[in-house]
Amino acid sequence: MKRTGLKSFILVVMLMLAIFTLNSVSSDAAEQASQHAAPATKVEANAETTTTQASQPDVTSQQQATTEETAQKMSESVTAVKQERTPTVTTAATEDETVQSNAPTLTENVAQAKNDTPTMQTLAVTKTQPEATSTDRASNETETTTHTILHTNDIHGRMVEEKDRVLGMAKLKTLKEQQNPDLLVDAGDAFQGLPLSNQSKGEEMAKAMNAVGYDAMTAGNHEFDFGYDQLKKLEGMLNFPIVSSNVYKDGKLAFKPSVVIQKNGVRYGVIGVTTPETKTKTSPTGIVGVTFADPLSNVTREMNRLNGQVDVFVVLSHLGIDPTTKEQWRGDYLTRQLSQNKQYHHPIFVIDGHSHTVIEHGQKFDQDVLAQTGTALANVGKLTFKQTGHQFSDAEASLLNVKSLVNLQPDAAVKAQVDKANEAFLKATSEVIIPNNTVDFQGERDDVRTHETNLGNAITDAMEAYGQKGFSRPSDFAVTNSGGIRASIAKGKVTLNDVITVLPFGNTIAQISVKGSDVWKAFEHSLSAPTMRTDGQTQLSANGGLLQVSKSIQIYFDMNKAPGERINAIRVFNKQTGQFEDLDMSRTYAVAMNDFTASGGDGFDMFGGPREEGISLEQVFANYLKTADLSQYTTTEPQRIINGKPVDNSGVSKTTPASSKGDNIIPFPQTTPSKEVPMTKVPTANGQSQQTAMNVASEHRGTAQSMAPAVSMISTHETEKTGQANMAMTQNVSAIGHYAAKNGAQQLPNTGATEQAPIVGGLFMLGAGLVIMRRQKHRA
Repeated sequence: MKRTGLKSFILVVMLMLAIFTLNSVSSDAAEQASQHAAPATKVEANAETTTTQASQPDVTSQQQATTEETAQKMSESVTAVKQERTPTVTTAATEDETVQSNAPTLTENVAQAKNDTPTMQTLAVTKTQPEATSTDRASNETETTTHTILHTNDIHGRMVEEKDRVLGMAKLKTLKEQQNPDLLVDAGDAFQGLPLSNQSKGEEMAKAMNAVGYDAMTAGNHEFDFGYDQLKKLEGMLNFPIVSSNVYKDGKLAFKPSVVIQKNGVRYGVIGVTTPETKTKTSPTGIVGVTFADPLSNVTREMNRLNGQVDVFVVLSHLGIDPTTKEQWRGDYLTRQLSQNKQYHHPIFVIDGHSHTVIEHGQKFDQDVLAQTGTALANVGKLTFKQTGHQFSDAEASLLNVKSLVNLQPDAAVKAQVDKANEAFLKATSEVIIPNNTVDFQGERDDVRTHETNLGNAITDAMEAYGQKGFSRPSDFAVTNSGGIRASIAKGKVTLNDVITVLPFGNTIAQISVKGSDVWKAFEHSLSAPTMRTDGQTQLSANGGLLQVSKSIQIYFDMNKAPGERINAIRVFNKQTGQFEDLDMSRTYAVAMNDFTASGGDGFDMFGGPREEGISLEQVFANYLKTADLSQYTTTEPQRIINGKPVDNSGVSKTTPASSKGDNIIPFPQTTPSKEVPMTKVPTANGQSQQTAMNVASEHRGTAQSMAPAVSMISTHETEKTGQANMAMTQNVSAIGHYAAKNGAQQLPNTGATEQAPIVGGLFMLGAGLVIMRRQKHRA
């Protein structure tokens, strides 16, 4: 009897433990569900400054955590008054708002503290709004509207229409009136480029952009070509802001970091960012005291400041997706990182420039989009999205190609303004340099930035010829950066205007003394670009720092070696002996170059020091073309920058091409349609496909592929299909993880046990109790 009572007591205890365990699991599950229902709103500060900006303030978003938490909750709830709220600040420059008005409300987020540090005061949102009726709420929540943003990048002074090539500013004005976009914005490099714009140092282009009616732009690296002071003058001429969040002058923000523009019920937070490559991709003399901070942390700082008070983020990014650019400075990297940031619940549109890449349908990162048009107004970007209440969806990027707009009528007023400026310029540059040129000089980007070209040879030969008498010491050889060559020269009549179009930067010829060891370093730097596959051959990817060289120097290299270790040999022509000789590391050479390169541009910090300067570079070239024997430039075989090794170290006659002496030369591939896919392809506006990041602004035929994030810089034909499948799989997996992140899902820490363990224990005890009961009954 006692034994039976003890067993009954044990049975009751086990049943109570089982019930307690199951209740505990149910309680934990309910608490966890409630946590997922209310996503975290804590804002992580991510606005660290670079080491070079020690004097800059440590700007973070931690002080706005409470405000942003409230704002995020407001953005997640559907209310009837959100579209009517207008961000206001004391410095707001608002224009007359009516339903029919084409002038958007613009709020300037200007750094205006006593020390000119970025002001971090949160924008105030008006709280008093008329109460909406239930009918109004239902109407606002169900009505769907479509919004449009038009965008351009890297116009480079293309004001005048060129048939099937350049839309021109007059037609752009008509296009804007037809499309009636919320915004028309530009991603930089607008003022500098063609001589028409350069002659006025960008002022004629500024007038044209005002006439078209832009809403905002960011500063590209070439905006600084006329100097910082001239850029600030252009800023003062514009009817719209230049925004950049990472450009500092003497430690203080140089431009407005962002603006808020309200149009058609949408509040756009427009943020600018400029490539840090500007440090080496503009004239160093024009950016004294100007620094370019980390893009991501500075853009994030501004987005944190605006978060919850705008409906859509528009980042005007002059970063590009060139594979030679540092990854952290690229537009696709910026877009990916911003898109993965869980604190942003509204669409992020990154409108990019700098790499001249045509991305017809944009590159998507969940609901966010990276877009770029190419260059020279050959395309105008169009980005559309839908709004239903406070939900934004269906973002789509496309391009309006110049050929599809052939029947567009130019705006009469803008055309008259541009034509007047163009006529004055053409009159001043109409001098005929070559009556009947018989050579096609190659100056297109994908040629001149990847290998030696006959145009680069002719320009440097002109510089070396000038240097024989133009400086105190005859030039040993000449070099020029490929990024300074901006166009080709076709057969037929060649005018001074054509020459200026090739060399539009207004550079002067210069000469400096360079030690042989620094010459070697300079060419290692020149040939340090990543490699790519074209027509089954490896070649260098496009690099504006590639040095074109004159006839008195030969560079032998191996592109399959690591950057910095590619040079096999350098030979310099001895004008006394008439022979090429190995570079003397201890000798000092007189090297002619343009003033940009001589002052360390494109990262050539081994150059610099005292220099002599001569006349303008375009005049040097024009004078040479008048008298030179141009038949020497008919060959496209590499003669001076040779991927291979010399046979020996013996001299080679100046008059004999290196190839005829038995040198191991690997010819550069011709620019032809490629079947290789170094990275992902993007269809262009004319139906051809293009490599988004590897071969900038070049067209390659093929089937358009999905815009998967790039995972490899080099791909072979044999692995193309496999690589594309892997990229698609990577994209899908990333998208799933990203979707979970954007919706507040968090991965639980691994504690070594699962939530199923207590359930199993409870069921075990319950089962044990039942067994005991059954045995007891059996005995009874």
